[in-house]
Amino acid sequence: MSPLFSIIIPCYNQAIFLPDCLNSLLEQSFTDWEAIVVNDGSTDNTNQVAIAYSQKDSRIKLLEKPNGGLSSARNFGIKNSIGARLIFLDADDYLYSKYFFEIKNIINRADNLTIIQCGYTYITEDKKQLLKSVNPSSKNSLIPYILTNSLGPCHTICITRELCNRAGWFDEDLKSVEDWDYWIRVAKCGAKYLAIKKPLVYYRYTKNSMSRNGFIMYDALKKVMQRAVKFDTRSISSSDLNKNYDIDNSAQLQSALIRSIGVSIMQGKIDESIKIFISESIVPIKLLKPKEFELMCSYLTFRYWYTHDDIRDVFEKHYPNFKSFFEKAGYPKEFIHKALYHIFKFHLFHKNIFRYGKPMATFINYYFKKLEKISL
Repeated sequence: MSPLFSIIIPCYNQAIFLPDCLNSLLEQSFTDWEAIVVNDGSTDNTNQVAIAYSQKDSRIKLLEKPNGGLSSARNFGIKNSIGARLIFLDADDYLYSKYFFEIKNIINRADNLTIIQCGYTYITEDKKQLLKSVNPSSKNSLIPYILTNSLGPCHTICITRELCNRAGWFDEDLKSVEDWDYWIRVAKCGAKYLAIKKPLVYYRYTKNSMSRNGFIMYDALKKVMQRAVKFDTRSISSSDLNKNYDIDNSAQLQSALIRSIGVSIMQGKIDESIKIFISESIVPIKLLKPKEFELMCSYLTFRYWYTHDDIRDVFEKHYPNFKSFFEKAGYPKEFIHKALYHIFKFHLFHKNIFRYGKPMATFINYYFKKLEKISL
């Protein structure tokens, strides 16, 4: 008999995190599941870790393939799984202990739901600190919302195999946001959606900003956004929702550009960032407001770096890059002060608390907020 849930776990050189992921499955109170660990050409000890867990519990299976990226690994896992509903869980993330129990309760009440989404909790890489919980908003339908907004981390979503088959495969040509691209296609197939407004999965916040490629991210986002509002020829299933939409998503694309450029500036790619920014910005860059650059401080860069050492690194290693970006882009001095304030204000607030204590820092931070000014 096929299990209710198949958990697809792509793993590329993340053996260090894989035990947390698999332990979170073994700790589930609901037991009707299988886990497919897809070793996507890892060069670490992913195989040894997965084999040890498969020997401990036969519901955990290991598959191997040459490295092909997340989409390739997920597609391989789908083809080799048998569960009625699927969850795509990255190897560095993991589940609350009642995840399956909560999802099963929803299914018992409404078996016709084809997409069930829960909230998630950002947690530090070492699992010692919960950073923030995010819950999905209520939606009568995924469309038009999903055409301009990502749903969130892939493992917050449980999808039926029937709907997965109708939507087709993850796009293996995309090197980023392949999950958002997939959920858009799923929505166009006529998904019946429900949001659980509480966190049931953990999203590990790893400091891997220096390994990301902001330009590749933006290119992928641009491609996904441009075809989101158009008829999608890749969907296997015919649906009245798969059509051209008269929706302007230029504002979302502009926000994606600013976030992606933030990654490349952080990495010191100043001249390249200016060139891309000038050529791709929908609004002439001199007409942008300082506050719009706050998007450069995102989960993709240093949004949750709030320890004493983190803040020191932010101001010593990364702040100079952003200052240089605005100076080389030709912005006036007052604009630069305000833009830098909006990018680094959270870190400035915490820095002042460490330096002066909370009562005095509250007054100082209020002063800088009124002036939109940063002072190191």
